[in-house]
Amino acid sequence: MYSVILLCTGGTETLSQKLVNSVYSSMDGQNLSWLCDDEAVCFDVEKKSTAHYEIWSQLQRIKIDMVFQKKENHFKSLLLADMDSTMIEQECIDELADMCGVGSEVKKITTRAMNGELGFHDALNERVSLLAQCSSSIVEQVLEKRITLRSGGKTLVSTMKANGAYTALVSGGFTAFSIPIGTNLGFHEQHANILVEENGVFTGKVAEPILGKN
Repeated sequence: MYSVILLCTGGTETLSQKLVNSVYSSMDGQNLSWLCDDEAVCFDVEKKSTAHYEIWSQLQRIKIDMVFQKKENHFKSLLLADMDSTMIEQECIDELADMCGVGSEVKKITTRAMNGELGFHDALNERVSLLAQCSSSIVEQVLEKRITLRSGGKTLVSTMKANGAYTALVSGGFTAFSIPIGTNLGFHEQHANILVEENGVFTGKVAEPILGKN
């Protein structure tokens, strides 16, 4: 048995009863249950079908997602989330660099990394080196003026916790941001890199070991 969830972001995109009924019928669904009015619905299907991919593809065109998973794995016990451009809408290092006056230089390094010219560690170290002598107090200004939470993030974390899941925010960014953001969102714990500072200014270095994809 498999569990199928149809969901959208709400607002301008909604799940109509007509659409849900159509998908439910075409997939020979069972046990229909609304998780959130107009935004999320769940039902069961007996088995996978190649037709399901086509249904998913059609739904994507109208900004509706479909999650397909084994029923026994429906309820999750762990939420592991990234921070930048995931739980928040920005990239912290870009915003911090911009307020330190080195935004364009940092973006050039980011572009090189995206093009495969630099590995994560090298790109991180190069970008952080540009922050040397920048006041560490700027982090508070960035948090206040530049960082916004992704819509639905708090609800996601609180719902997972209410259902017994453990939640962790893990980022290749910096603890200067992940600690206040993780606390605000309600995560059980957070992990990120540490920007080294001395006498109220950044040294341009990241504390070892660096937290990356490995």
